[in-house]
Amino acid sequence: MSASASISRMQQAIIAYIQANIPKDTNKARLGTVNGNRVTIGNKSYPYTPAVDMYFGDGSQVYCILPDKGNRAAVVGVR
Repeated sequence: MSASASISRMQQAIIAYIQANIPKDTNKARLGTVNGNRVTIGNKSYPYTPAVDMYFGDGSQVYCILPDKGNRAAVVGVR
């Protein structure tokens, strides 16, 4: 098997894995409200981790993404 054929098969395997395991809306930021050590987005509550150093507190509205299949929110911005 040639090197280019091996690379092509590897690319196809990576694409198939991503499509099967990463939700399509992962990178869409959602607006949530901070409540203690959790953020509420819609009617669900998630533990969160700030993506960068920023200030916010209880009641703050924040923009979040859900990178790991919705088990934890990453706060990416403050409204």
